[in-house]
Amino acid sequence: MEIDKPALKETLHDVFLGLLIAFPVGFTTLSICKMIGLSTLITSFIQTSIFLLVSIIRKYYIRILYKNKLK
Repeated sequence: MEIDKPALKETLHDVFLGLLIAFPVGFTTLSICKMIGLSTLITSFIQTSIFLLVSIIRKYYIRILYKNKLK
C-alpha cells in the first residue's frame, strides 16, 4: 500500500488542530454548564453539539485551504 503524503499531511493538520481547539472549547462548555447548574445529560448533549459544529467548520476550512494549495 502506497501512502498519499498530501492526504496524510492534511489529516495530521486537521487532527492536531482539533486537539488544540478541543481543550479550551470543552473546558469552557463544561464551566458554563456547571455554572448554570445543568445536569450531566444536558451538559453532554450541549458539549457534543458544540464539538460537532466546531469540527464541521474546522474541517471545511482546512479542506478549502488544502484545495486552494493544489491549484
